[in-house]
Amino acid sequence: MVRTGAHAYVKYDFETSYGAGATANKKFGLQDKLTTLTLTNNRQNLAQLNQNTIHKFAYGQQQGSASMGFTLSNPWLFGALLGAPVTTGSSAPYTHTYNTAANLKTPRTIAIEVGYDGASADIVRTLKGGLVNSFGLSASVGGHVDCTADVTFGKESAPSTSLGSSPSVPASEFPYTFAHAELTVNGNVVVQCQEASLNLAQNSELLYGLNSHQAVASFRKILDITGSFKASWINKNLFEKVLEQIKAGTSSGTFSETLGGSPEFQMTFIRDSTNEKIVITGTGLSIGEISISGLEPVEPVFEEINWQMKTISVVATSPTATEE
Repeated sequence: MVRTGAHAYVKYDFETSYGAGATANKKFGLQDKLTTLTLTNNRQNLAQLNQNTIHKFAYGQQQGSASMGFTLSNPWLFGALLGAPVTTGSSAPYTHTYNTAANLKTPRTIAIEVGYDGASADIVRTLKGGLVNSFGLSASVGGHVDCTADVTFGKESAPSTSLGSSPSVPASEFPYTFAHAELTVNGNVVVQCQEASLNLAQNSELLYGLNSHQAVASFRKILDITGSFKASWINKNLFEKVLEQIKAGTSSGTFSETLGGSPEFQMTFIRDSTNEKIVITGTGLSIGEISISGLEPVEPVFEEINWQMKTISVVATSPTATEE
């Protein structure tokens, strides 16, 4: 009998040390789906003189990858890219701040449990030492706030046949849509915004050593913060900013490395302005490309912006005191 996603579950948890200390029970979000799951042992083919066929196989590093998709319903996965939050407040609502510079130097790994109610036997896989190498978030008119997470993991042992349970439902779980989103750039709300995206890539890598096919640690490189948005073309402000970055704006000879403004960049998702919201703030915003579309009869005219930032922080207001 063919099995469907109704016979499976996926959940995760943060590890206390690389490949250890996690008890998976967290949901990625609403409508979560594991779109791909692969594992390789990096087989090496060995030939030898006097024959044209493979003589032996050898095996290298164990490495796996998983891709998740889900609707934004909580802020907790930001902790896999920006480190554990600093939480303040003695009662609800609590404030969780993800921006500690020290947390950006060492990856915070996750473990993922994948359970599958097989036709002849249950399968439970535990993916350890997982790095959320990239996280994408996008909102467009008429849709949900869609998220993707690409995970690389370096440790997995034999699967279990003792099926667990679905992840616990968070005390606070809300499906954010385009109507709950707002974008501010250069100190101004982007009016008539049609779509916006944010992408974080922490460029982390697994570290291997002698005496093990599995990874033994991980490290991270530079954090890339990029994104784009599309909105009605109503003035020349952002176009001027692009020109100022190459001293070609109307302020003759003016050079502006970044856009400036307060806030320079802010993407906000609000369920309740007092008790539950996610505020993403960035500095060092640079526009790399601007394009105009719709200059044709009776069509709306839009400007599309591709940008990159230097720093980011996420402040989540939640009725819960801990990541769940």
